[in-house]
Formats: sequence, structure tokens, C-alpha cells
Amino acid sequence: MIDSLFHLSLHQLRQTAPVVHCITNHVAMDLTANALLSVCACPLLSAAPAEMEELAQVANALLINIGTLDDTLIQASLIAGRAMHRLGKPIVLDPVGVQVSNYRLQAALTIIDECHPTIVKGNQREMEVLLPKIARPEFIAVTTGEQDTIIAANRQEQLTGGSTMMTQVTAMGCTAGAMIAAMASVEPDPFLASCYAIRLMKEAGANAQTEVGLGTYRQRFIDYLSHV
Repeated sequence: MIDSLFHLSLHQLRQTAPVVHCITNHVAMDLTANALLSVCACPLLSAAPAEMEELAQVANALLINIGTLDDTLIQASLIAGRAMHRLGKPIVLDPVGVQVSNYRLQAALTIIDECHPTIVKGNQREMEVLLPKIARPEFIAVTTGEQDTIIAANRQEQLTGGSTMMTQVTAMGCTAGAMIAAMASVEPDPFLASCYAIRLMKEAGANAQTEVGLGTYRQRFIDYLSHV
């Protein structure tokens, strides 16, 4: 039953071709865009505050990734996030590096407070720092690592698999956030959307495993996403 629902959501994603607006870090843009295109989603990459309101009208989901953070990105994220929240569209926050500076931590907390993300995805250290700062998390919490954990108010799922090579390729974690946003645009249950997206990433990561090298691995990862 779980397998059939997973493949049904993936089929719907390919048929719908949702627009996923990614306010993301500069390093992640290439892999993020190509991964989204591989599952037939339409990546929209912009962080210009002046057009955030308009882009919210055409986007089906929003990813906010604070990897290369500055004041302009914070402004754009808040405008886009508020607009998407008003429109009832899914928002994914990737609080990259919140453990390394108060500037990042406060930016993430402000985005959570003003934009009300549907899903927050971070690695274990990021989530250990962020979650205790929030009195009552109302989002799905996705913690990635050797074992990924997806937690909702009354549900929890743990997923294993993937490949250790994923940790050696820049922007794999950021791409997971974009994949969650894409899946959340077609799957109304954000908990299931998170589970399906993480499963897809892990399957692609495992099937791309190669002894040739990391460059080939990155390409094989994209290839698997396009053929699954």
C-alpha cells in the first residue's frame, strides 16, 4: 500500500509539473534545478524582493534555504513566505547553518514566526539548535542524517538507505529540501510528502552508487531521478 501511494504521488508530480520557487543558496542552484527538472517539476530561482509577491501567484510551493544568507535574501524570503502562507501554499524551510551564528538563527526564527512554514528540514545539528527555540512547532520536522526522521504532531517515520557518497556531493541536502517542496505541491499531507521525497532521494542515492568518482555519481543521481 505504501509503495503504491509513493508511486502514485510521484506519477502525479510528473503529470502536474508544479512550479517550485527556490530561494536557495548559490552553491545549490544547479543541482537543485536539475533534480527538479528530472522529476518534471519547474524550478523558479529568484531572490529579488521586488518580484516575490508576483511569483507567489504562479508558484505551487516555496523552498527557503538560508545557506548563503544576507539581508536581501531574508527580505525576499519574508515577502515570499508571507504571500505563500496567505495563499495556503506549502513552504519548506531549510535552516542551513543555524548553529554557526546568531544571525542565521534569528533569521530562521523570524521566517518561522512570520511565514509559518509547512515543513522544516535540517541536519541533526541544525535541528538540535533550532527546535528548542520554538515553543510549539506546528510544522513537520525532517531531520536528515544516516537515518532520516520525519516527525508530525502524532506521527513519526524513520528512513534508512541512500549512500555515503551523498555526503560528499555539494548541495545534496539542499536538493532534498527542494524535492520535499515539489512533493508537497501535489501531496496534500505534508507528512507523507516529506516521507515520499526523502524516500526518493535515498533511492536515487543508493542506485547512483558508483566506484568511478563523485562527478559520475552526481550525474547518475540525476539520471536515476529522471527514469524512476
